[in-house]
Parts: sequence; C-alpha cells; structure tokens
Amino acid sequence: MVIACTRDCYDICVFDDQYNPIKEEPTAGFTCSRGRTDLRRNEVNRITGAYIDGREVPLTEAIARLAKKIREVEPKQILHVEYDGNQGLLTWYYPARLWNVLGAVSTDYSICSLEGHEGIKAHYGSSMGALPEEMESFRSVAFWGSEAVFSFIHGWKMFKDMYKIVVDVRMSETAKRSERAYIIKPGSDAHLAIALMKIFIEEGYAKPGLVDLEKLKLKLDLFDMNQLLKDVGLSEEEVKELADLYAYYQPLTVIGFALGRSWNGGFSAGLVSMLPAVLGIKHGFFYSNSYGWGIDFAYLRGTHMFKPETIGMGEIGENIERFKIIFVWNSNPVVTLPGGNAIKEAVEEGRLTLVTHDPFWSDTAKLSNIVFPAPTFLEKEDVVYSYWHPYLVYNRPVRPAKGITEVELMKRVAKELNLDHPLIDEDPWIAVDRALSKTGVTVEELRSKGMVRISPLRGTGRAEVDPFPTPQDLDLPRGEVIVFSAHPNYTNSQFTEIYGRKDAVIYSRKYEGEGVLESRGGRIRVKFVKDDLPEGVLFAYKSNLVAGNTTLNSVLRPPRNRFGGPRLNDEVKVILDP
Repeated sequence: MVIACTRDCYDICVFDDQYNPIKEEPTAGFTCSRGRTDLRRNEVNRITGAYIDGREVPLTEAIARLAKKIREVEPKQILHVEYDGNQGLLTWYYPARLWNVLGAVSTDYSICSLEGHEGIKAHYGSSMGALPEEMESFRSVAFWGSEAVFSFIHGWKMFKDMYKIVVDVRMSETAKRSERAYIIKPGSDAHLAIALMKIFIEEGYAKPGLVDLEKLKLKLDLFDMNQLLKDVGLSEEEVKELADLYAYYQPLTVIGFALGRSWNGGFSAGLVSMLPAVLGIKHGFFYSNSYGWGIDFAYLRGTHMFKPETIGMGEIGENIERFKIIFVWNSNPVVTLPGGNAIKEAVEEGRLTLVTHDPFWSDTAKLSNIVFPAPTFLEKEDVVYSYWHPYLVYNRPVRPAKGITEVELMKRVAKELNLDHPLIDEDPWIAVDRALSKTGVTVEELRSKGMVRISPLRGTGRAEVDPFPTPQDLDLPRGEVIVFSAHPNYTNSQFTEIYGRKDAVIYSRKYEGEGVLESRGGRIRVKFVKDDLPEGVLFAYKSNLVAGNTTLNSVLRPPRNRFGGPRLNDEVKVILDP
C-alpha cells in the first residue's frame, strides 16, 4: 500500500503504509520538512466537532443551520471558495457539484497558475511540457522565476549535476547554487525572451522545425534591441552570453508560477516556453503538467452540465457586498486571498455568514459562523495526481478518521435541502472512474496496484507564433514591486502548527525598521529588513503574511493579466516610521 502527499507541490511525494518515502521513483527515498512532520501535525490544532458561533453542536444541527441559511438567500448571493490545500480528486473537485447544482457563484481558480497555463497553451495547444524521464536527458537546466531548491526538491536533485542557469528578479537560493544567474527587472521576462529570440535568429541558432521562423522574424522586427536591453536591465554582452549558453547547452527551461503572477504574465510564460522550440528542442520546457494527463476536472465538478457564474480569486474582497454566504473548504482565504480582510470585516459586522470545512483551526475557520470538522489526507480514501510526475495514487487511510469527508458533507447538505440531482446522486467513485477515462486507468486498477503510471496527452511540440505581443502590449512597473517565494517549511499558510506563526517581514535593499506597506488595496504595518536585493524589489515569503489583525494579501488588489490571472507581484509604496 502507498499513500501520496496531497499538497500544492510539484513533487507529490509517495509513502509506504508506515509513512516512509518510497525509494523508487518519483520520491526516491526522501521528502521535505513538511512531509517529515505530517504525522505529528495530524494530531494538533484539529477541529474535532461542528460549531455554530463558537459553540460546539451536533453535526446534524450545524448541517440544518447551513441549509436554513442557504434557503434564506438567492443562489447568486452564495460563493464557494476552495483551492489546492489538498489535491485529491474527491477532496477538491467533486464537492463543487453541490454548489454548481444550487447555482452558487464559483471562483475562477486563477490565483496560482492559470495565467501561465493559458499563456503557454496559446502557443502549443497544451501547457504540458517535459516528463521526468525526458528531463533527465538534458545536460543543462534554466530556472526562470523558479525557487526550485525549496519548491521542487526532487527536480533539484535530478538537476544537481547539470549546468544550471537562473533568470530571476533577485538572487534567490536557487540562483546562489547555480553556475550562472541573470537578475532582471520585474516584469521584463517577456522582453528578455524576445531579445533572446532575436539573437537566436541573427546568430543562426534558430531551427525551423518547430516554429515558423519567417513569421516569428516579422514579429521580432517590431522590437528595438536597445529598448529591450533597457527594459530588462542587462547589458548587450550579458544577453548575448545567455543566448550563447542556450544555444550551446540546450537547457530544459523550468518556468516558475511567479511569471504568470507578474507584469505581462501570460505573455512572459508563453514566450519563455517558446525558447526551446525556436532552438528545435521538442518539449523543452516545464511549467505544470496537470492538464496533460487527461483527467476530466470539469466532469468531477459538474461544470460539463452547469456553467457557474465566476469571480476572479483576486477580486473577492472588492466584491464582498455581493455575497451573503461564503462556503470554504480546502482553502484559507482570509489569509491567502487578496482582500481577505474584507471577508473578515463582513463577518464581524454581521453582513456575511462564513462557513468552513477544514481539518485544522485555520484563520478562516476561527472566524467562521459555522465550522465542520474534516479528515486529513492521512485519514480517508482519495485519488491523487501530480503536476510533475506521471503517477496516479490511490490513497488509503493510515490514521483513524476525524470529522466528515467533503463528499459525505456535500451529500448530507443536499439531503437536508431536499436537493435531488444526478450530479449529486452519482456515486463518487463512478464519477472518478469517468473522469479518469482518458488516462486509461480505472479506479479498480488503482485500488489493486496503489500507484499507476499514466501516459501524457500532449501535442506535437510545435509552437504557434501567435499570440505574440507588440511593443505596445508590454508594460513595466514604474515604482517598487513586491515579489513572493516559497519557504522550505511552509506550504502557503499551512504548517504554522509545527514551525510557528511568522509575522509579515518585507526584505529590501534600502528599508530597515517598522513602517507601512501601501498597495492599491490599502495599507499594512510591517517590519522591513535590509537584504541583498536589487533596487526597486521588495521580497516576502508566502508564509510570512500576517501582521497584527490584517494580512499582506489583504492590501493587494491585483488587476487581471492578459489571460485572466491576477497580477500579484504589483507596485507598492513604503512609508517608514520617522
């Protein structure tokens, strides 16, 4: 028997029934600091019963109260918020059926990787890139906006003997441990990719097999190299050196999710993904392979039958007055979403009923009017996929269950509402089986084997030139920009139970002491610490988000990028205390 970690992570480590990392691929006998402490975390800070307004009640009473609240409002006044706290198919996806049948509003699931997926897919028809065994065949790797040392540990080990190149806006830990690093201005990744393509063609490095080079050249001719260099912040010699390294080493290009969340996000991810194709390297990039396995996520959610109204995940706070009920599972929006404080204020003022289903007393659960206890991934059956390796894993419980599963809660709420629909009545395992039909793997096979390799569904590797930006399509920030990265001990807001709560700390080149960080969504008091960062770049770990009664994300009001994802790496202003 095996069990996979279900967290929002490239690696999706696989363990045996004693929760030791398996020595075979993909886990190769080691895991991260979070994986090593999961059994301990499983026993602390748990929600062990149902609650209404801070009072523990029988589960039936809490379900009845939720159903009563639902009946009192219009469907469009209900918002369900869930994301990738647990990547299991029955935990994350299937429960959305209830809310879609009701006609509630959904998020667009855009907060993390949507912009990059769409930007890459626009060129290839798919965002799926290299598989792990293909990655091993490269002799070099280029990390583009990726803190792989912390967020992609098995990939990092795989690449340890390769020549490593980094492009980033700061000297990250990955950059420090690599052979060559190029530090560029925030938002200029698309500009640098265009400059490299111009050199590839001028120097004869470009190959015609995977890209229409004549069409590409017409697009590139619209850009002035001197202006591109100025926008990027590198010298002509540095950009030429990077182009030469690309041509010589033919690296695998690992594209971090940060590109999609930056200025020119989808254009940047898409153009960077084209670099290998221009050099004739087939499937020479990696972003996320989630949508290349053939899993029918729409079927699991029921959106093949119902097309819910959606709201951008970065726009909930500024639209909070639209909603009377927010139902949360698999997520901690009060801390992690832009405008999370607007949710908090609406609940405290009695304008909003917040309902949370969670294994742990997160900030969102503590604030909620109604709370339901959920089991962890160690306590229930589910099917888990990875956005890196090609294995599906059937999780069986290795710890006694606490709480009610997402599927069971969904069905009991539907029964309380007298809601009868095929989407809700369908057996969840039959739904998973149907959702997996294109993978060639069945639930029965998964139950029997525990872990099954699947084959990718991807295109030819040929990249279409369009959509290609014009100089007028690309903009750059004028002021200071805040950027975020992973911390080795946290997955977003998870693991404070083990490693403690980290207050918001902002690192920069010139600020030291207490003060205010101001963004388009408001102000937050934080501590500023001087660090070796480029001028105009402010840095925070994604785990260090809370300051007093507010959060760093609360003051973000991100505009949408070209392909619909929020631009989280936005302009900010610093006001130090006198």
